[in-house]
Formats: sequence, structure tokens, C-alpha cells
Amino acid sequence: MTETTNAPGAAKPPIEDEVQEDQDQASVDHGPETLGSSAMCHTCDQHPPKYTCPGCGRKTCSLACVKEHKVRFSCTGKRDRTAFVKRTDLSYDTLKSDYKFLEEINRIEDVSKRTQPPAARRQLPKPLKNLVEQARSRGVSLVLVSPGMTRRRQNTTRFDFKSKLIHWRVEWVFDDGRVETTARMSEEASIGQALEDVVRRITGDTDVTKDTIPTTTTTTTTTTPRTTTPRTTKVRMRQEGVRADEAVDFDVDLSLTLGEFLRGKHIVEFPTFRIHGETT
Repeated sequence: MTETTNAPGAAKPPIEDEVQEDQDQASVDHGPETLGSSAMCHTCDQHPPKYTCPGCGRKTCSLACVKEHKVRFSCTGKRDRTAFVKRTDLSYDTLKSDYKFLEEINRIEDVSKRTQPPAARRQLPKPLKNLVEQARSRGVSLVLVSPGMTRRRQNTTRFDFKSKLIHWRVEWVFDDGRVETTARMSEEASIGQALEDVVRRITGDTDVTKDTIPTTTTTTTTTTPRTTTPRTTKVRMRQEGVRADEAVDFDVDLSLTLGEFLRGKHIVEFPTFRIHGETT
């Protein structure tokens, strides 16, 4: 609360910090009514007033009366800086007080931005969260993209609680642009066997028997199959999780199981193998 000396030349007694209001603010009286006509203190009515409250305009003579008037009239002791001021009543003190008020607002806004809690992280559904954890336990860094994105919608990778195995969706991309998909391939399945199964399905080889097809592997064709069979095959997987100009291709050992090959790799949703080879 601020009180201003009403009598010129009068000595100002020591006042606590709460009474030491901004002099610029105290000198402007915008009280709801004119209460300064009394020749005595508005609280005790025994001594000449020395201070004028910038909040209500009442005049007091001492710290005790200042505190008493705050309690009696529920006064904050501060001028309402948002109250309307006529143009004819504007002064340097008014403008200075308003400027400080704007600075205070700006400071509060800045502090609130710097101290606001971080945005909540997107929570994965329990099955997907468990899938990521199971992949991590196998040395695979699995990253799931935002819901609604094509790769997320296409992903059929799941963790089977009964077998305790991850069944991966695998994409096979051939040189001619053909894309084949293994919907759920067991991490224990041989990559070479799975590829052989895909090629035989493409060519319609009638020699393919049920015993030669991994039971966890199903394929779908995104383009019209051609009657071509790879003769010399090279399989690679593009490195993920790095800039395109820094990515390298990993050579795939077809004798490994899928789980063995993926260990230590960074995978976005599901692995994609690129098949390079001569065809007949």
C-alpha cells in the first residue's frame, strides 16, 4: 500500500515495506469518491492526515491507521490501474504507472511460458508399448510413427504372448518395382526360406508344398505377378533413423533368422528388404 504526504514539508516517519508504494502510483488519486476534504485522519479522526491511499483515496495519519483502514474498508492500498482515466486527467505519473503495468504483464507472461510444464508425451496403446519393449529386449530399436500415417496403418507386427515371439510384417521390394508383403513372419523364421516362399508364390510354382512354407508367413501382392524367378539374388536393407545422405545398405545373410538379423538395427514400424538379382 502507498500513502503520499498530504502536508507539504512535513517529515515522513519510517514506514514498513508494505507501505512503501511506488511514488508515481501514490500521487495519482482515482478513488471512487472524493474523500480528501476532511481535515483529520479518516481512520482515527484525531490527527491531521499525512498519507492518501491510492486505492480508495482515504487519508490517514500513521502506519497504524493505514493498516486499520485496509481492514475496515477491505482496501488493497493499490490503485486500480485498469480503471478508465479521462484525457484531461492524464499526467506524466499516470503514463509512467501504465507503462510499468504493461511491463509487469509482459514479465508475467514470459515467466509463465518458461515455467510451464512440458507437453504430455503421446502414450502408446498397451499392446504397442509391449511390442516396443519386447523388441528392445531383443536388441531392436523399434520406432512407431504417428497414428494415421500409412506405415502405421500397414503395420501388422505383433507380439504373441503364447509363443513369446514377435511376428514381424516384412516388405520385399524387387528391382522391377514389385512389392510383396509377409504379413506376420516369426522372428525365428529363416530369411532365405521366407524369400523363397515369396518368389514361389509370385511365379506360381506348383512344387511349393505346405511343408516348405513357414506357417507364420502370409504374403500379399501389390502388383501383377510376373513369371520371372531370381537366379542370382542379393538382399539388402536400408539403414533407418538417419539422414538420407548418411544411410547405408546392410547386406542380408539369408542363412540367418529374422530375429538374428534385426538385432542391433533401428527399425521404423517394420523391416523392408530390397531384392537385387538377375531374373530369367
